[in-house]
Amino acid sequence: MIHKTSTMKAGPAARFVQKLGLGALRADGRVRAGERETGAPHGMRLGARSAADALLRLAPQLRGHRLPRPLRAVGRVLRRGTMLCGAPVLLAAISVTGAQAQDAGGPMRPETVLNLALIGLTIGAAMIAAVWLIRQQAATAEENKRLRADLADALNEADRRGTLLAEDNQRLLVFSGPGAPDLVGTLPKRFGAPPETAAFLDFEGWMTPDEARELTRALSQLRNRAEGFRMEVESAGGHVLEIVGRTAGALAVVRFTPLSGLREEIATLRLEQNRANGMIETMQALFDAAPLPMWLRGEDERLVWVNDAYAKAVDAPGVISAVDAQTEFLNEQDRAQIIAARAQNSRFQNRLSAVVDADRRNFLVVDAAGPFGSAGVAIDISETESVRRELRETVRSHSETLDHLTTAVARFDDKTQLAYHNAAFAKLFGLSAAYLDKAPDLVSILDHLRSRGVLPDDRPLRDVKVEIQAAHRATEPTDALWHLTDGRTLRVFTSPEPSGGASWVFEDLTEKLQLESRLNALVRLQGETLDYLREGVAVFGQDGRLRLSNPIFAELWGLSDEFLAAKPHIRAFAGTATVSIRRPADGSEPQASWAGFSHAVTAFDEAPREAQGGEFELSDGRVQAYGIVPLPNGQTMLTFSDITDARQAERMLRERNEALEHAARLKSDFVQHVNYELRSPLTNIIGFSALLRSPETGPLNTRQSEYLDYIGTSTSTLLTIVNDILDLATIDAGIMDLDLGEVDIAYTVDHAAEAVRERLRDNEIRLDIDIAQAGTSFRADGHRVTQVLFNLLSNAANFAPQGSAIQLSARRRGDSLFFAVADEGPGISPANVERVFERFETDPAGGRQSGAGLGLSIVKSFVELHGGDVSVASGPKGGAVVTCRFPLMRQERDLAAE
Repeated sequence: MIHKTSTMKAGPAARFVQKLGLGALRADGRVRAGERETGAPHGMRLGARSAADALLRLAPQLRGHRLPRPLRAVGRVLRRGTMLCGAPVLLAAISVTGAQAQDAGGPMRPETVLNLALIGLTIGAAMIAAVWLIRQQAATAEENKRLRADLADALNEADRRGTLLAEDNQRLLVFSGPGAPDLVGTLPKRFGAPPETAAFLDFEGWMTPDEARELTRALSQLRNRAEGFRMEVESAGGHVLEIVGRTAGALAVVRFTPLSGLREEIATLRLEQNRANGMIETMQALFDAAPLPMWLRGEDERLVWVNDAYAKAVDAPGVISAVDAQTEFLNEQDRAQIIAARAQNSRFQNRLSAVVDADRRNFLVVDAAGPFGSAGVAIDISETESVRRELRETVRSHSETLDHLTTAVARFDDKTQLAYHNAAFAKLFGLSAAYLDKAPDLVSILDHLRSRGVLPDDRPLRDVKVEIQAAHRATEPTDALWHLTDGRTLRVFTSPEPSGGASWVFEDLTEKLQLESRLNALVRLQGETLDYLREGVAVFGQDGRLRLSNPIFAELWGLSDEFLAAKPHIRAFAGTATVSIRRPADGSEPQASWAGFSHAVTAFDEAPREAQGGEFELSDGRVQAYGIVPLPNGQTMLTFSDITDARQAERMLRERNEALEHAARLKSDFVQHVNYELRSPLTNIIGFSALLRSPETGPLNTRQSEYLDYIGTSTSTLLTIVNDILDLATIDAGIMDLDLGEVDIAYTVDHAAEAVRERLRDNEIRLDIDIAQAGTSFRADGHRVTQVLFNLLSNAANFAPQGSAIQLSARRRGDSLFFAVADEGPGISPANVERVFERFETDPAGGRQSGAGLGLSIVKSFVELHGGDVSVASGPKGGAVVTCRFPLMRQERDLAAE
């Protein structure tokens, strides 16, 4: 039989099969899974296994959907592990259903299969859950019964033990963890233990500090290291407690139990013994550390104990060795003296000496007897004695020093009696040494001075006595002014002393007050002087603030009196002044500025301060000259003077001088030009004159010869002047070069003399030459030296009287060669000495022949070109002496020395 394989319409069963993942449900009840078909004849062939698989595949598909209550119960059963038990029931239900379907001869619907499976699972799960719940309830009831019995036993035991622990005569601390402990029980009130836990744990509040610290340490060891302890402590009320600490499992338990009767007495004695031993150990540690030798002796006077200082003092290896060897610190005589003194009053105290470290030192020995022997200590007072001696020497030295002071000093004891005075005190008040040696009190001294008329008696002596006593009782020094009857003023300074009494210092202020009065008068005088000065003056202190100024300073800068009265800082002047310093016309920085003034006043330069000065122009056109003058104590003075008129006059003079110099240059240029233009005509004239004199021209009569002589002389003179002017122009232009070489002194002198010999012969003037001390030669320009000598001789010949003599001398002196020309003429007046060397200047007295006034100018110029100089002086026989100095070269000085 062929079955059609058409697919059923999508109904609930088909959708369910698809959710199961079995494929698609056909109309004939077959399920198509992928490409394979499963089926059976006469209906559906789904067995138990297929149903189980379908149910298992359905579980993930139904996640998130709310199932019926029976199905949810089945799910809970399955989750509790009953899935294996419900599986047979499910399979049986499916098998039965399948058999019924086969018997009916038709296929079962999928919904029917699913419902049957769910019902079977629900019934099985309910049965299993019921069985499990019944068993679990029975076990729980049995366990509860047993726990109730155990709890009743534990409560009974706890009540019994709590009754035991809550006893009034003990207290327990139970530590079960890091937190606060549990406190059980109480202690009698006589122990003073607080009932609160926090106060009880503050052991120092009701125990002695040492025992509280020891208990705290023991508790820490018990809790951290499980170390038990037992100790006895004394409370603040003097009662003894026994404290026992131990561990019990994870607990730390501390029990506080009062002691009574014999146990309390024994514990008290033990505590007292411990304290006594502690005190003894402490005292012994102190004695061992003390630098004082100490010892204990028995009743037989033998040493039983010494400290380290004793052993060191007697050079013993240690304290035991010193005791065993009975090494004594004091000698036998001193020990016998101590024993005798103890026998009388049971103690000895006196200064004794002993040798320590090979040095004899002084000791204050104290030895006292006791029930079991004696004890002693030796205090080294050597340094004290030395200090005492030094103090005596210091006091003596101070006394000698005070005796040399001009200030009167006196010291009075606590009874105001004179204990010390210096010589100035006796001299100031005119007191005799005999009177002061009686050590009178201060009131008696003052009364004595009043009776002698030294002190005024305008105040009752009783008031003076009260003031003296108050000064002695004061804690701070006091001072006052005393005015004596003779006009003197004293400053009295009183300084109380710690040991009682007071020191009085009497300072004579008379001269100081007089000096201050004079100084004040001088300051007022200086102030008035400054006020009337024409210069502005301001003085600034080291801190840069104004100390004083005069009205001209305020007027110069336009400053108000209120501003100056406030003593302003120098930096404030630049912004306050109504006038300012003007920059120069070229835009450069001015020489002065307020910043520069401020730096000069406030700078801390290590270099010594120096005075400064300069000029500046104000914004209103005035010109000021300023000065910065350092003063003592770091002060600085600024001065300003108005030089506007002087600078205007200077400017006018400078302009006039420039005009004169310009005119002089024009004159020189004109003369040079004229001289240059005259050279050619002069040369022609000289040449034609020589031509006319030659025989080839023809004979000349006498008059013609004289004319030619006049022409030759005049042209030669004019040519000389022209040459001199050209030489001066060359020198002025800076282009004159010297032709240096070895100059024969004798030849040069003869050559210059020969040039003027004819003029000397015409005037019957004798020329005396002295060059014996001049040497043979020197380095110079020979032509210029000859020209210098020629001009000097020409000048002398022009002024020398007829029949007189001219001296030409040359000599070496040091590193120079001097040429001197002296005549016996009228000389040169002092007013004309400086002018004779100027160009175109001639002597007003005149000479035989009037010149151009260039001779001495040429001389000075040529000598200065050689590095020398020219001087003019009066001669021994009148006239003038012109001296030219030529410096010698180094080689020439060496040759001259040889």
